[in-house]
Parts: sequence; structure tokens; C-alpha cells
Amino acid sequence: MLIQQFRYDNYRLHQLGNNSVFTITLQAGLSAIKTPQCYKEDGSSKNPDCPVCSKSLNKLAQPLPMAHCANSRLVCKISGDVMNENNPPMMLPNGYVYGYNVSVGVNDLLMAKIAVVRI
Repeated sequence: MLIQQFRYDNYRLHQLGNNSVFTITLQAGLSAIKTPQCYKEDGSSKNPDCPVCSKSLNKLAQPLPMAHCANSRLVCKISGDVMNENNPPMMLPNGYVYGYNVSVGVNDLLMAKIAVVRI
């Protein structure tokens, strides 16, 4: 009891927390990249490269706050390329948005299929 009281008072005196620096750094990193997609039930939107989407770190990050992203960027789901002025977003008739470079490739593929059907 006396040892615990000493540690508590020492931490308060020097303004230290009970958690290690590693724990605090890990929590800060997980919180910075945690998004709602990491916790969707269907599992289709989980990124295999995202540490928070992995099973072990997903449980550790659950009580942490979500990341706040003031600036977002669009990424094409097919090619993985960032959509910007060189690859502007294009909406297809099905309502999905893809990069221009992919939509041009899809258009060429569809035209090739139409040409084969006509012959």
C-alpha cells in the first residue's frame, strides 16, 4: 500500500502518467489512422495494408477516438491511383466514381467488345 502511494505521488509530482512511452506512442499512432471502415461488419472495405484493420490491433484501437482528416483525397478503387488534376474523378452510369485513366481503359474494353459483337 505504501509503495503504491509513493509511486502515485511521485508520478503526480513529476507530471508522469501510469502508461509507458511505448503504449502512448502506439495509441497515438493507431488513433491517427483509425477510420470507420476498420470496423465495418461486412469486411469488404478493410484494407490489408492498414494496421488497425488487423485483428490484434483492431481490438487495441477500439476504445481510441477516430482520426480526424480535414483534407481528404480520392483514391480509385480499381487502380489504387490518387485522383487529382492528372487523373480526374469520373462517374460511370452505374453511379460509381473511378479515375479517368481507368474509365478510358474500361471504355476501350467495352468498345472492343462491341466491335467483336458487330462482326
